[in-house]
Amino acid sequence: MAVRPRFYLDHAATSWPKPPGSLEACISYQTSNGAAAGRGVYQSAEAASELVRTTRQAIAKLIGAPNANDVALCCNGTQALNAAILGLLQSRSMRDCHVVTTATEHNSVLRPLQLATHSSGITWTAVPCDATGWVDPNQLRGAMTANTRLVVVNHVSNVTGTVQDIEAIAAIAKERQALFLVDAAQSLGYLPIDVVKNGIDMLAAPGHKGAGGMLGTGILYVRSDLQKQMETIWIGGTGTQSDSIDGPFDWLAAIESGNSNLPAIASLKAGLEWLRDHKPTDSVRIWSERILKAIQQSPNLKLVGLGFDHPTRSRLPVFSLICQTLSCHEAAMLLDSACGVETRSGFHCAGLVHSYLGTKDSGGTLRLSLGHTSTLADVEAAIAGIQLLRSM
Repeated sequence: MAVRPRFYLDHAATSWPKPPGSLEACISYQTSNGAAAGRGVYQSAEAASELVRTTRQAIAKLIGAPNANDVALCCNGTQALNAAILGLLQSRSMRDCHVVTTATEHNSVLRPLQLATHSSGITWTAVPCDATGWVDPNQLRGAMTANTRLVVVNHVSNVTGTVQDIEAIAAIAKERQALFLVDAAQSLGYLPIDVVKNGIDMLAAPGHKGAGGMLGTGILYVRSDLQKQMETIWIGGTGTQSDSIDGPFDWLAAIESGNSNLPAIASLKAGLEWLRDHKPTDSVRIWSERILKAIQQSPNLKLVGLGFDHPTRSRLPVFSLICQTLSCHEAAMLLDSACGVETRSGFHCAGLVHSYLGTKDSGGTLRLSLGHTSTLADVEAAIAGIQLLRSM
């Protein structure tokens, strides 16, 4: 029986296939070790702890963190963002404060903020974006009040691929003595990030997208002098202080309490090593321009977002479009069934941005996204699919 062709264009959700070595590292851990980290002094347990330590070091190097112990390994990006937002806002010094965020945020930011209005008494403002998903830093400054203590920004929109000016936003946050949290879900592994140079106090991201790991890991950086301010919002087995149930508990130990997903962490480490040794090429940009051109040549398709020719703004290869003759779900099913092209349709877990993109009434967008392991065959299949949509 012939294998059905499969062309994966949903890297904004998770990368696939994983970089060489990522899957092998997971299998190797399972077959040759299998022990839990921080739960014993026998050799396999010590080796598992060393895996966690060296993975933490690799992440710290990637984001410019001054100390590897400023990085916590979480289960996913959502857990990392919840740990950052709720852990900070439930602290006594932050209760009843004001938070500024943007309309481009993922629900992993918006929903914890809304939850914090009930649990911590905070208020928050979402700064509008333009029709391309870009947020003007000056509008963000204008939304801040004397009580604004936290700014949360999505580095790259998961709907349009638009890159925000995080350096300008960081400068505004510092000027107003507010903390700055960056959601790097779409940018980690694709754009250079230096938490010190970029003025980032906290950074959260999944490990399974641009970092090249399997599903099941997340990353949270918290500036070292801020960690004591973070409230413990969950706690369990830490492998240390096991005779105490009352604490106090170290921030890192609390965030990582319970057994870590060591197979996925092994995969993440391998993905980071691959990323370190493979520099970006012009291929993805060239392929992206071909996809954009195909969309723009289709009268019944509308691109939602920037091209690559904007003089001051930039984007990553995440493309959203609207088909005038089909719903986004119908378009996605057609691409899959007729061309083997796998895309995502809908609102993409971004609860506010579609009101500003003009895509709310259409049920969201059809999204195509490239990644490190995309191929020319993926691109050509996507273009064939776009041409099919043009004929509908």
